[in-house]
Amino acid sequence: MKIAFVCGEYPPGPHGGIGTMTRLLARSLVQEGHEVRVAGVYPSSYPASDFEEDEGVRVWRLREPGFRLGWVPARMGLFRLIEEWAAAGEIDIVEAPDYQGFTAGWPALPVPVVVRLHGSASYFAAETGAAVKRTAFWIENRAMRRADYWCSVSRYTADRTKAIFRLREGPHAIIYNPVDTDDPLRSFQRSANRVVFSGTLTAKKGVIPLVRAWSLVAEKRRDAELHVFGKDGRTESGGSMREHLESLLPARVRGSVVFHGHVPRATVIENLHSARAAIFPSYAEAFALAPLEAMAAGCPTIFTERGSGPELIESGRDGLLIDPDRPEGIAEAMLALLEDDALARRLSVAGRRRVKEAFSLPAVMARNEEFYAGCIRDFQPRNVLAHPRRADARPLA
Repeated sequence: MKIAFVCGEYPPGPHGGIGTMTRLLARSLVQEGHEVRVAGVYPSSYPASDFEEDEGVRVWRLREPGFRLGWVPARMGLFRLIEEWAAAGEIDIVEAPDYQGFTAGWPALPVPVVVRLHGSASYFAAETGAAVKRTAFWIENRAMRRADYWCSVSRYTADRTKAIFRLREGPHAIIYNPVDTDDPLRSFQRSANRVVFSGTLTAKKGVIPLVRAWSLVAEKRRDAELHVFGKDGRTESGGSMREHLESLLPARVRGSVVFHGHVPRATVIENLHSARAAIFPSYAEAFALAPLEAMAAGCPTIFTERGSGPELIESGRDGLLIDPDRPEGIAEAMLALLEDDALARRLSVAGRRRVKEAFSLPAVMARNEEFYAGCIRDFQPRNVLAHPRRADARPLA
């Protein structure tokens, strides 16, 4: 198959889960003998070349002009590139994320357009109770209705998105993100007192209740350490989230929390191999790669009971689930793993087994190939306006 991905955060520059997943999936598809190309709109300052070949994946980066509304001509240029490839028979299918609705307004193409749900801006706004920006909602809504097929990285995200945009059709598949499980367990000796968090420092990641919970942990375990990996985010007022978190820590426990900032993924994985526990008290997730990477590293993992949490982890069996609104519950879970050796060992083994069985790259790759092949086989070019989907969707309260 000849597959094109729309991605505006393909590494090595700053990227999130969409960029990580796109690269892993694209590289794996090339290894399976498929042709893969990636195109996206990037800031002019993005630290990567306009074109590169990454392990057989061809990557085009279209730069967004710096003037006001420069994203409009940039997106038009992106569509023209995809249209050119489709007309020339250079691609069989194109996939784009739901976030920012890149396919909104695309005319009909001779190849199927797939939208994969990673969590749109509208989705995360609805999940966290934030106001839905009308422009973002309109664009993402039109992108979903433009899609010939759509899939989701979790059942929860599919159901929630379907309700938010009042879609009648789909999802056409639930395909979990792949997790690299080829990395063998390292020979590092696990720390008895180190807890790790990784992720951007934003409110939706639950970092504020985590820091409040840590004060309770540090009072009972004076030797405990919390290591925070991830780039700084912003508070609602626009200030530094890291500075805000530091201000919440009592002086007597401040030295037990280490902020490492943004580091290479290999550094995070190395720390997961040696930590006693990993904690991810998110308020909203679509899939959440970080906790599954922790489990793959054999690190006992605490995740949120919201969103896709119960879909990915069975609490007490292969991890622990907590309510991010209960700092005392978060503290209890961390203390349980710090103080109960048998529990930590059991969750370490069961968590790694869970990831290998349900989220390994071979299992997920087969599902992706089956989905793409079915879309290509069944696709019949048609007028997008004829799709039997409601045209009166509005943001849910």
